[in-house]
Amino acid sequence: YPLYTAAIARHSGVPVSYYLDESKGWSTDPAEVERAIQKGQADGVDLKALVVINPGNPTGGVIAEQTAEELIRLCEKYGLVLLADEVYQDNLHQREKHGFHSFKRLVRKIDSKIPLVSFHSISKGVTGECGRRGGYFELANVSEEVVALIYKMVSVGLCPPLGGQVGVDCLVRPPQEGEPSYQLWKDETTAIHKALAKRGKIMTERLNALPGMSCAPALGALYLYPKIELLPKQIEAAKKLGKAPDMLYCHELLDETGICAIPGSGFGQKEGEGHFRLTCLCDGVEEYVDKLETFHRKFYAKYGPAGQ
Repeated sequence: YPLYTAAIARHSGVPVSYYLDESKGWSTDPAEVERAIQKGQADGVDLKALVVINPGNPTGGVIAEQTAEELIRLCEKYGLVLLADEVYQDNLHQREKHGFHSFKRLVRKIDSKIPLVSFHSISKGVTGECGRRGGYFELANVSEEVVALIYKMVSVGLCPPLGGQVGVDCLVRPPQEGEPSYQLWKDETTAIHKALAKRGKIMTERLNALPGMSCAPALGALYLYPKIELLPKQIEAAKKLGKAPDMLYCHELLDETGICAIPGSGFGQKEGEGHFRLTCLCDGVEEYVDKLETFHRKFYAKYGPAGQ
């Protein structure tokens, strides 16, 4: 997610990227992470931390429990702090098969001593929906001296808005079974989760039916991350405009349909690939995808089939 690379650049750091496996539902491969770690070391980078977003943004992938434990062991092996971005933990589309596994719980389970920072937010889930802002981070296995310094830094700023504070309180203390508001809360949140999963499924099926496009099903989060086959004329046109090819696609999509998508080049991807991130938040997904389908077919007609 670009927020991390931007923060690293701000502090004159060096990002070391690892790639997810699109063919396996955007899964995280510990061997690929270790490859990136070793390459960073070979390049002379003093590695400090491993960032893991689970469920994934922009991919919607969900990390399996065994994989998460292997990532913890990598942090032990290479002396890294684990930054666990878990803000989409309640956005799961196949909960029974692909559940959320908290890194804090697993760190305790295997009695690991790695420093862990866990992030959560009301901006995701079913409360803020990317609009209302409020969140927290929790420290585990971090020395008292470091915690004291963090409190000192935080104390320099003012408190967050009241609405955000109330939202975080509701997030960490939701209604419990037997309380007056529990059933209404349960019914409403269940309905939202079902609606998001249904929209994501419809969008995935229809995107996969388009020429030159493939889309792995999202297991979590609020997005789909389809892959587009880059056309030679598209690549050439983008080069003349000083844009990445998938950025050209997203700009033309916005101009023609009003649909705002984020190009994969903004997140980082393998050389020669093109992706874009779509949200499955909004209602009326059929009309939304109708417009995208029409645009995509016109775009491919405009720039010609691959190979020409």
